[in-house]
Amino acid sequence: MAVAVPPAVVPAGDLTAVCPAPPRLLASAAGEADPEFGPASATARTTVSAMVLSDLGATLTGSGFLPVGGGAPLALIEDFAPEVSLGSSGPASSSEDGLTNRLAGVSRGVRVDAPSVFRAQPQGGLVPVAAATSTYTATDGDLRGLAATGCQVPSSDFWLLGASTTAGQSAILTLTNPTGTAATVTLELYGQDGPIEAAGTRGQLVAPGETRQIVLAALAANQERVAVRVRSDGGRISGVVQQSALRGLTPGGVELLSPAVAAGTTQVVPGVVVQDAATARSIREQEGYGAAAPELQVLVPGSSDAVLGITVYGRDGEVALPGGGVVTAAAGSVTAIPLDALAEGNYTVAVTSDVSVVASARVVRGTDDGKPVDLAGAPAAARLGNDSAMALAEGVDTSLVLGAPSGRSEVTLTPVAADGALGEPVVIGIAGGTSVTVPSSSLGRSPAAVLVDATGDPAYGAQVMVLPGARAGISVASIPAGVTAPQSIAVELGY
Repeated sequence: MAVAVPPAVVPAGDLTAVCPAPPRLLASAAGEADPEFGPASATARTTVSAMVLSDLGATLTGSGFLPVGGGAPLALIEDFAPEVSLGSSGPASSSEDGLTNRLAGVSRGVRVDAPSVFRAQPQGGLVPVAAATSTYTATDGDLRGLAATGCQVPSSDFWLLGASTTAGQSAILTLTNPTGTAATVTLELYGQDGPIEAAGTRGQLVAPGETRQIVLAALAANQERVAVRVRSDGGRISGVVQQSALRGLTPGGVELLSPAVAAGTTQVVPGVVVQDAATARSIREQEGYGAAAPELQVLVPGSSDAVLGITVYGRDGEVALPGGGVVTAAAGSVTAIPLDALAEGNYTVAVTSDVSVVASARVVRGTDDGKPVDLAGAPAAARLGNDSAMALAEGVDTSLVLGAPSGRSEVTLTPVAADGALGEPVVIGIAGGTSVTVPSSSLGRSPAAVLVDATGDPAYGAQVMVLPGARAGISVASIPAGVTAPQSIAVELGY
């Protein structure tokens, strides 16, 4: 006989987000799995920035940046409270004078030379609204360009697309374990011709507080497109792929490829940037630059081929693809769909399939033939909801690309100033089947972060960053889903 009891509420833990190791130039031979690194460049600079929202009583929770392996804080937004003092009562609904006065704590431009962790303590029994971003820039050297990514909540299962291990390409998988439990990692590799079997993909140990880096060319050599599934037992981990290219003596870009959403029959990729046709053509027509073109990559991880329906949404609605957008993708492989026929603009790409797939897009930006180009990866994103947030990268021009594939959506963007003050919310109406581009400068003067709330039909978003002026740097980061809601576990008593 079973007795029903109320679900047990799980106390909120700290929000932990890992900011990856700064890009480093590979110095060891490509055939070795464990890399050695040289300096990236004389101007290489990596910074981390973060924002945490207060409760309605203007009280901030303990938060700041810490070294992954422990030690003194790198930067604090608010002092951490002792664990024993963290209660589970609800967050304050007003300040002592009875007024609601929400604000934010902000930390910007913290210089780092190693992986770090952004940590924010729970607030009134809930995970706080918070976000952190890591930004790398370099104006010289082989790793010239821009690479930015949202700092990542650790997971036990995630997908990374967009890697390449052909001549001139470097792909380094970086795994970080911020927990106190050792993680045993299994890798599944897929290429353009099917699954890749390699020694060293099982039983990789990542100790607590450790970062492990693996040269993908040692596991999957000479692959134009590589997808990686990362699974861990024990501690949860974060992961990115440092992807870079060198064409002769000309830098071909650098990016930190971040995880896409879990495999499913629908994937939505916002933030697909296509530059003007004349510049793009002059770049890719150079010898060795055939891969310097935008494309959608779709992995079919199962044993059955997939029939894909690919729809591209621009500012004025759906945009036709050559061939009508229906593609058959082989099981166990990564299929590429060229996007270079699209006109200049920012797009959202939706993929539907009869079997589960994972999707991401490659974006390229250049200025002229013979000049360095940069690359970016735009992963499939989660649906926007309430309590999402983005910390905006410093020193770059940022736009938000928002798409609503199936119906009308409203997205409310609230800018956060560097001093923590919340600006006037801006409501963006997105017609079904369109994409909208919102420059961060239109939300206020140099916002440090943006709060995001979406209602209506599903909407998706990405932060597109470019280096100011006539420079090639570009990077894309998806807007993460909010994680503030309390969790509960169903309990059943039986005898």
